[in-house]
Amino acid sequence: MATSRDAPNPLRPYYIPPSIGLPPDTAPNSTTSPPHSPPSIPSFGTHARDILSDLDYGDYLSDSSPSLVEMAKKLVDQAIWNYTTVLLAQPLEVAKTVLQVCQAPGQTPPGIVPNADDPKSRPSSYMSGKFEDYPSDEESDADSPSYFTSTAPRSQAFSPPSTGSPERRRRAPSRSNSSTPTPNSTKPPHKLELRKPDSLLEALAQLWAKESAWGVWKGTNVTFVYNFLLKTSESWTRSLLSALLNVPDPALPGSVTNGIGGLDIMDSPNPLMSLVVAVAAAAIAGLALAPLDLIRTRLIVTPTSSTPRNIYPSLRSLPSLMIPPQLVPITLLHSVLPTLFSTSTPLLLRSSFGIDPILTPATYSVSTFLCSTAELFLRLPLETVLRRGQVTVLQEFENERLSGAYRNLRSHSREPSRDDATTRNFKTIVDVGPYKGVIGTMWFIVREEGVSVIGPVAGAAKVPQMPKGGFAPKDRVRKGQGINGLWRGWRVGFWGLVGVWGAAALGGAGGGEF
Repeated sequence: MATSRDAPNPLRPYYIPPSIGLPPDTAPNSTTSPPHSPPSIPSFGTHARDILSDLDYGDYLSDSSPSLVEMAKKLVDQAIWNYTTVLLAQPLEVAKTVLQVCQAPGQTPPGIVPNADDPKSRPSSYMSGKFEDYPSDEESDADSPSYFTSTAPRSQAFSPPSTGSPERRRRAPSRSNSSTPTPNSTKPPHKLELRKPDSLLEALAQLWAKESAWGVWKGTNVTFVYNFLLKTSESWTRSLLSALLNVPDPALPGSVTNGIGGLDIMDSPNPLMSLVVAVAAAAIAGLALAPLDLIRTRLIVTPTSSTPRNIYPSLRSLPSLMIPPQLVPITLLHSVLPTLFSTSTPLLLRSSFGIDPILTPATYSVSTFLCSTAELFLRLPLETVLRRGQVTVLQEFENERLSGAYRNLRSHSREPSRDDATTRNFKTIVDVGPYKGVIGTMWFIVREEGVSVIGPVAGAAKVPQMPKGGFAPKDRVRKGQGINGLWRGWRVGFWGLVGVWGAAALGGAGGGEF
């Protein structure tokens, strides 16, 4: 007779049988089974159903798997959120790009004394400015007699060189004020009139005044597509390389650091190989999407009247879908160095300084914020050089295309056409600085482009008077933009980092990117 599972066993009075598990086997001599019949063996599915029948997975799994409609709705919601983020940040991104490619004016600000340490601002000799305050022969009256000169005619060899009429001399620019700004009427109507090369609000105001909302939100669609493709291709390439090299993917769930961006490679069995994988994926994605980034820069720095303005026609206007050779070094540096810095930061904080996100969360959050700020100031000079190189390449492409079209027109036409040089220029909304390589462009911005104020005066309206001792006042300006010229638009990225870090510190979504 079979013993019930719920009835207590007299031989084991304190034993409580489990509520789940396999039922006790039926005895072979049981009367319930027909004679000469083999005992029934339960299948694996029956065993699993009986064992797991009493377990509740409601807290871990949903009631039913998501349907195709729910998955599509989730993807659409995520796409709308990403596009809204790009739409809100695009005006600041456009203004930052304009400031990066804009060449600083070489005029001295009004009321600022030029730097006397500059050899070009010094007089050629001590006697050059000694008689500067004395009236010249042209300013004296021609009818008044000369009482202290000979009545004999002066020889032509000893006559001073004529400098023209007083009106011409007033109109001619002198060497001392050669930095006088040109009138704004000579500029084309699509050019912006930026007086400060690092003013983000002035750039936004000029864009709104010239092109209204179309100028402020230029390149929004191509920016959204570029960001989406960059993240997707970088993640796919990183997963592929991780699988080929048999290392865990740093971007797996649970590997992303809390706070601000970055990849955590500390839990990898081979952190160095994981770092190489992350850097190689960023380099491959940056080189592959360089033409799309080139189109994005073109749509931003050109006026809205220039065509084409869509993504596909703009890509077709390029000579090739491969990255130009002169942009390979700066594109690699712009893609590799920030990723190398941000990925190696968690490893350095944990292994060298003992700062862990679980043991010391506050210190780790502040450390990641400081490291992200350092990564921002490392990336901005490279981004400035990259934008100027892209505009230079676009100018070369446009000049070659229009020159080829002009040659074809001349070959098929009997009458010679007029070669107007202005029609072959690449029209930009600002005067673009030259591209002289990575180091050469940085050196040009720091030491040769424009002028920078080095004195305490900011926007003085009056020139300081000469002191009683007769010495010149303290120098106020110097040639070049200095180190600050490499970090134009840094406030956009910095306040973005502050906002993301603050949202993560207050218990937001765990950080993100700006």
